[in-house]
Amino acid sequence: MTVSRDMSEMEIRVLNMIMNCATFDLPIQASEIRLETGLSKRKLEETIESLRVNFDHPIVAKKMKPNGYYLPRSEEERQAGLAPYRRQILTEQKNLAAVMNIDLEKYWGNRA
Repeated sequence: MTVSRDMSEMEIRVLNMIMNCATFDLPIQASEIRLETGLSKRKLEETIESLRVNFDHPIVAKKMKPNGYYLPRSEEERQAGLAPYRRQILTEQKNLAAVMNIDLEKYWGNRA
């Protein structure tokens, strides 16, 4: 889904850094982008998310060394970049199910 606004100057800067300075073999580290742009960790994550969701850029991240962001050029590179997100989703689903399955009355009743 594309938004009906132009990219911000910061979105353009971040996208250009990823497009021009990152590859699958040598992705650009978040710390390098943050140093160049002055963005906080949270703001960089929001900017990357906006570039993906609002402007259809398939930015992914490698979590193993060398780690960082890149634009995949093949399905293999895309799948490698999506693997950490899949693992994170599965972990979050497991945590959600664990907390949702606890009977709160029983839990607190045992502590009285």
